[in-house]
Amino acid sequence: MIEIATKEGWREHVDTAYERPAPVTSVELRAMSFGDRALYNQGRAQYSQAGAFVRTPQFEAFQRAVRDRVMLNAYRRVGKLGLILSGEPGQGKTTSLVEIGRAHERRRRDTGHPAAGPGMLPVVYVAVPAQCSAKALMHEFARFLGLPVLGRMTYGDLLEAVSNALRRCSTELVLVDDVHHLDLKYRQNVEASDMLKQLSERCGGTFVYAGIAVEGTGLLDGSRGGQIGKRFEVHVALPFPLISTAEKARWGDLLLAMESSLCLAEQRPGSILSAAPTLHALTGGEIGLLKDLLQFAALSAMDDGTEKLDSAAFERDLARRQTAATLHTSKPRRSRTPVSAA
Repeated sequence: MIEIATKEGWREHVDTAYERPAPVTSVELRAMSFGDRALYNQGRAQYSQAGAFVRTPQFEAFQRAVRDRVMLNAYRRVGKLGLILSGEPGQGKTTSLVEIGRAHERRRRDTGHPAAGPGMLPVVYVAVPAQCSAKALMHEFARFLGLPVLGRMTYGDLLEAVSNALRRCSTELVLVDDVHHLDLKYRQNVEASDMLKQLSERCGGTFVYAGIAVEGTGLLDGSRGGQIGKRFEVHVALPFPLISTAEKARWGDLLLAMESSLCLAEQRPGSILSAAPTLHALTGGEIGLLKDLLQFAALSAMDDGTEKLDSAAFERDLARRQTAATLHTSKPRRSRTPVSAA
């Protein structure tokens, strides 16, 4: 697994391209040796998991907003604009954040932009540790950049070293994941929030935060939050609804894209749409749960040789969950009243 929270790991992630395996028929699959088929199945699983990113309307809107701010901030000296991607777990926030950074860096490389030249770092990715202090968060930036951290270094020393490195490396995009760990009920997290503001003012990058229910952490409240709230636009990652015709069409487009990424030999394109309501009921419209569900189903189809998704299995799973939920709600509660001895 690639560690993307270091510059070496991030560069490897950006460099790695997962090619879609060449399509084969079921007959050709059965004719393969055990080893060749295992390798082919591994390639398919790897492509669907890491190589086939599904661009949803929410993602495209967020990516456009990031591009606009990178362009505008290049000409700003103060008051830089940023973005926050908020939402509950399972909405693909980290996946979207990382894909935006990867796409930005690859675009800079493809166009020969100076920010992607030798020794440059157009994108920096940092995940906020739990119960994070300002100095601990600065250590995470130093770790990504590969800066030496000496025991006698103060917070100010670290801030200066990291800011200088970001400027020298022409960093344009600073991705800060798990920002919900900066719960401002704790003093050390308030200091870390201040540090992010100071860092954004000292370097030229556009800051993009992602986290769980960021609106409830206090990051946007009070005098500190007031500045962030005015300069940072909040995008909320939501489950896919399934009420209107347009919503059903978007859910269908998502299913078709994921169906194609699975590379199953006997899966008839579009047949997944017959299970659209069932899949929505199983996942609640959450893209992360949907991806996991379909990938496990695809692995099962590869193992048993059917090479297609089993819609009946989805229906059985839903029926089991509904039955379990009914039993749970209808189960009588045990009385807490003591029984007198005869």
